[in-house]
Amino acid sequence: MILKTLKHAGAVWMLAGAAQAQMFIDSGVESGVHGEPLEDVAMLQGCVFEQEVPSCELTSNGFTYWVSWNEPTPSYIVEAMGTLYVNAPLWLRADIVSMGDMSAELAVHAMRHDPALDPYADIRANLQGQWVFAADPAYTSTVWGDQVTEEINGDYSSEYTLQLADSCEKSNGQGPVMIAHIDPWSEPPCMIIEAVTADKMIMQLAGGDGTLFKYVRP
Repeated sequence: MILKTLKHAGAVWMLAGAAQAQMFIDSGVESGVHGEPLEDVAMLQGCVFEQEVPSCELTSNGFTYWVSWNEPTPSYIVEAMGTLYVNAPLWLRADIVSMGDMSAELAVHAMRHDPALDPYADIRANLQGQWVFAADPAYTSTVWGDQVTEEINGDYSSEYTLQLADSCEKSNGQGPVMIAHIDPWSEPPCMIIEAVTADKMIMQLAGGDGTLFKYVRP
């Protein structure tokens, strides 16, 4: 989209909401035991259990978190994450075990799933799937969770992690916006969201000349 610009030792609570259930799990382990303490809200990208060490991937403001089945995260927390859907918003209390440029491995001590934690849930849901740049169908984008893969004529071009926010520095208060985190060295492009529905998306580059970029479903 930027080419053109669980019932275990811990406490487990399930609360039935009007539309979706809320989940709270607390292992009882104190923060800071396995690294620098972290408290954050992240979106569940997905879990993979068909591998030697099952793991889950989450994103937060363009950053990626990895949570593995092995210690120090209790296996029942990873198992609980696996019961949730892509883009499920999770409050986390964790420790940072190791950190890379744009990712970190976490030891999760507690988590809470609550749909109300994501104010952009409707936009995020409409973004999912494949898009074609209306002015040039050779350019396509595929959104899965907060990950975006771009292709030109069917060949891989780039990928990035998206962040939704009320505004960005270059949008002058306009928003909401989609920020594309491509690498840790460059300033991430910021796109002002003019409209996102199930079948169309219209954006403009923050700080640009006002040109509108329209995407449609293939």
